[in-house]
Amino acid sequence: MKKILLAVFFAMGPCVASNAAWGYEPTPHEWNTYIGANMGISASDVTAHSEDFFDFGGVFNFELGMRKDRYRIALNYQSRAEVSEMFQILFGHVISITNNAVRVNGYYDYVSLKHFAMYIGAGIGGDRYDYKITNRYDDSTKEKHGITFTTGATTGLSFNFWRMGIDLGFSFDYIAEPRIYSYGPNVGLRFNF
Repeated sequence: MKKILLAVFFAMGPCVASNAAWGYEPTPHEWNTYIGANMGISASDVTAHSEDFFDFGGVFNFELGMRKDRYRIALNYQSRAEVSEMFQILFGHVISITNNAVRVNGYYDYVSLKHFAMYIGAGIGGDRYDYKITNRYDDSTKEKHGITFTTGATTGLSFNFWRMGIDLGFSFDYIAEPRIYSYGPNVGLRFNF
């Protein structure tokens, strides 16, 4: 998992260059607000109540932020759902997890052209989780609800036209309880005011 994240950053590394080399130098301007949303597919390594599983799930993000030059800072809401892999379901265990997180994210455009940018970002915040493990053989259940810590990192490409931006990215997220390491691609839209 760490190797995949490092590979993504190293693959994009040769693209890092000064704006002068790309032939465009943005002019300074004031902070502007934006709203954005993105959706993605994530692969997750999950540990919940001594149960380990790997699955694919969906992630939705909504963001309200401010932008100036190459920098963005945003308040992000993230919703995700995890369900145990088919192998565990066949053997009688069904694990369902929902997470709703609020984070503060920061982004930096390390390549910034008029209609194109390459960015990196990171965030930190809190997560509200609910999980339930059901054993279908004896109808026993284990449930837990609570608030925990979450963090994440992202990198990607942004295509900007007029006030709209289209983001194509790759994200890594960590949630402390139940422990989830999650990574995958996402696509989103931003509207700049």
